[in-house]
Amino acid sequence: MSTKENTKENTKTAHNEGDARVINIKDYAEYHAKLSEIVEQVGDLAEEIYDSLFELAVLDKWKHWSDSQPIGAELYVDEDMLRNTGDKNIDVLWELLDKMTDVKKSIKVNPPRKSVSENPFEID
Repeated sequence: MSTKENTKENTKTAHNEGDARVINIKDYAEYHAKLSEIVEQVGDLAEEIYDSLFELAVLDKWKHWSDSQPIGAELYVDEDMLRNTGDKNIDVLWELLDKMTDVKKSIKVNPPRKSVSENPFEID
């Protein structure tokens, strides 16, 4: 079904006689399930980008330091250090991460209702 046809179908199920709005519970649950999936994907991608920031720093701005370290050396790196590498590309990726965090906080995902009987005022 094309997007245009799907929109027409959803519009048909959202209206009832006399212009009263009727919410199709199945569509509501599917919408929030998809929204929840997207929010999770944004979070997963943000984690991948965050993990890559250190690798980028070591491959460029911190390369000399990295090359001078013995194998197995440990380093504690905090967010402040990664935000101040001096690498403009890492700075842009931080802007993206900050925006992704804002998006995740802004999207409200309502959990679907457990079940709905034929009577909208009666919940099983």
